[in-house]
Amino acid sequence: MEQLLDVAELATKKALEFGADQVEVYVASSRSFSIEVENNSIKSATEKRDAGIGIRSVVDKKIGFAYVTTQLKDDYEEAAAKSVKLARASIPDPDFVSLPSFSGAYPRVNGLYDHAVAELSSEGAADLIVRATDTAIEAIGNMQVAVESQLTAASGFKAIVNSLGISQSAKSTSVMMYAYPAIKKDDDQTASFEYQVSRFLKDIDPEWIGTNASKKTLQNLGGKTIEGGDLPVILAPLAVGTLLGGGFAGAVNAEEVQYGRSYVSDDFGSKIASDELTIIDDGLFEGGTGSRAFDAEGYPSQRTEILENGILKGLLHNSYTANKDEVDNTGNASRPSYAGIPSISTSNFTISPDKGNLDDLVGEIDHGILCANTGDRPNMTTGDLSAMVMEGFYIESGEIKHPVKNTLIGINMRDLLSRIHRIGDDVRTTFSIVSPSLVIESAKITSG
Repeated sequence: MEQLLDVAELATKKALEFGADQVEVYVASSRSFSIEVENNSIKSATEKRDAGIGIRSVVDKKIGFAYVTTQLKDDYEEAAAKSVKLARASIPDPDFVSLPSFSGAYPRVNGLYDHAVAELSSEGAADLIVRATDTAIEAIGNMQVAVESQLTAASGFKAIVNSLGISQSAKSTSVMMYAYPAIKKDDDQTASFEYQVSRFLKDIDPEWIGTNASKKTLQNLGGKTIEGGDLPVILAPLAVGTLLGGGFAGAVNAEEVQYGRSYVSDDFGSKIASDELTIIDDGLFEGGTGSRAFDAEGYPSQRTEILENGILKGLLHNSYTANKDEVDNTGNASRPSYAGIPSISTSNFTISPDKGNLDDLVGEIDHGILCANTGDRPNMTTGDLSAMVMEGFYIESGEIKHPVKNTLIGINMRDLLSRIHRIGDDVRTTFSIVSPSLVIESAKITSG
């Protein structure tokens, strides 16, 4: 990390020498390893190492960006010159105020790096993924089954330096494993999946993943259509991660709000959701998959209150949107790598739990559905949602009766938020979303 900081400092000075008013340099080095198994055979195994530098220069409110895929002096000097040249040739942005600056103490966030992940060998990865696959096959029993499994482990170092005094570096790891069994019984064919994601290798349980993936696959056999109508809907954590993680977290992105592309653009400070709903974006959560001491511009991470008992209290900002609105930066700048400029994203988007597991919530429903998973998101401008229930179940008299197929949930996100009347305590992390199950009082269900 010290070497990356040195390179970033030198590149910053070079861009200033070329005539930039302000400069930001993002340097990163990473290693990722991925292994994929189909049944008992290794389908592929890849290792990728990446390193590079991204340089953002500002000249008279004009911004230029260039990057290189090395960290050699000649290359980053060329990138510095190019970024300044592009800035001079750009159109001034009247809303740009400044790159971020910060001179206080940065938070300490534990649990972001695991040597076991960084040093995971191909043999160790193969053992883990084969265990998950074998367990999934065993749990299916005598039926014909095809299982795909994958494990990806990544480790990285990054440094961010700008000409306004920011100079920070960090290291992190992540590991993800999933199993995806597909089965066929008579004319019925179905599949499901299970996964875990963490900063630490010890949190990955191959047998749990394999067993639960097959259990969910078996539960999906015998799907039926149902009589539609306005019915209560339970959203399990995976579905919440898609609908609120993508469908609401994106709506409170300050850039989307400023451009009028969010269905909550005019609602800051207003009540937009149920009293039951409180959401915090927590970048300081120990061991969180979205946790960090600083964001992609080097600004300190924090806990940002988004919803408090249904009232919209906060938006997610980076330095550009915060300066534009003349509000505090929330430290939510993000970028995919050194090859991109900052945007905005969540850290750990956390929905406060209440009480009751999924079985308890099902037991309270007389007639409705459980949506375990969906891949659909709402229209971010209007909030309209039409979501296919990719995995779900019909509930009658407090019991799950059978899986559903060809079934859609139709609702506007503002109605969805206001109709949440019950929140469980079965909290699960789905990448950057930390949520329990939620119960929507009613939504339009179409099936058939």
